[in-house]
Amino acid sequence: MVPTKDRPEKIFNLLDSITKQTILCGRIIIVDGGSSVEKIVMDFSDRLPVEYYTCSPPGQIRQRNIGISLLDGSTPLVGSIDDDIVMEQHALEAMIDFWNRCESETAGVSFNIINLIPMRYTWLNGVMGLGGPVQGQVLRSGCNTPIFSVANDLRTQWLCGGATVWKQEILKKFINVERYAHWAIAEDLIFSYPIGKHYPLYVCAAAKVRHEHVFDHNIKMKYKYYGRTETLWRFYFVESNKELSRTVYLWSQFTTIIARLIMGISLFQIRHIQFAIGQIEGVILGVTALFRRRSLSSLLNEPVQISEKPAKDKAC
Repeated sequence: MVPTKDRPEKIFNLLDSITKQTILCGRIIIVDGGSSVEKIVMDFSDRLPVEYYTCSPPGQIRQRNIGISLLDGSTPLVGSIDDDIVMEQHALEAMIDFWNRCESETAGVSFNIINLIPMRYTWLNGVMGLGGPVQGQVLRSGCNTPIFSVANDLRTQWLCGGATVWKQEILKKFINVERYAHWAIAEDLIFSYPIGKHYPLYVCAAAKVRHEHVFDHNIKMKYKYYGRTETLWRFYFVESNKELSRTVYLWSQFTTIIARLIMGISLFQIRHIQFAIGQIEGVILGVTALFRRRSLSSLLNEPVQISEKPAKDKAC
């Protein structure tokens, strides 16, 4: 299942890469939350088992949940794939091979995103609570170490939201709570980490894909928005898991805010300053909510923008 919004070139590239796989999947469910890409999708109908649905208002989590609701018993394994993923030729074959040899209780397996380079672990980012020496860990600060460009199959504590194959029974058991946000940063961490406490999670090294991501939010002072949003989502994640530490999280925010302000001033790069201001705003909002005994979850939702497009027959 693939949620998409206003990225026709990306959805074409993804579907085109699926046509080149050595094995094919049984269903490809596209849930569109933006300007219609129905023609692009259905042009692949002679080569792929594509299905097209629309969703308004849009939302990454909401669109994925719509896709899950359309599943039946014929699909025990379900891929949750972002529209900006491009698969290497043998990716699906390697993924199915891994599922055939992993533990029966495995809940999910991520593709190996090979075009991203993990941040090198250093003593400094360790002290700041931003990194660790082992891939696939969730730190007490709420930060997660990367799971891409792995050399070997990796047992991990979390999985990528847009390049993962799940057991359908897991998706039905662990419901991803819908929130409307332009940038649902850390939603994959929030969803997958609790599952990893009970079931094995893996990254399959041989199932290679590329993540051709672009930031496409038309938001004034976007770096301030990114800073605020990431801070609030991470804060919510920490507060939702008792083994993580609010103190360590706040320390990591303090150190990164100072680092970004120094970088922005010394390099004359306003984006770092804007991001730091957004982080400060996020911390203040989060701490204020806690003092008032309010749930942080209410801070994650943003105003819904309802499309004025006429509804299609296949709509959520």
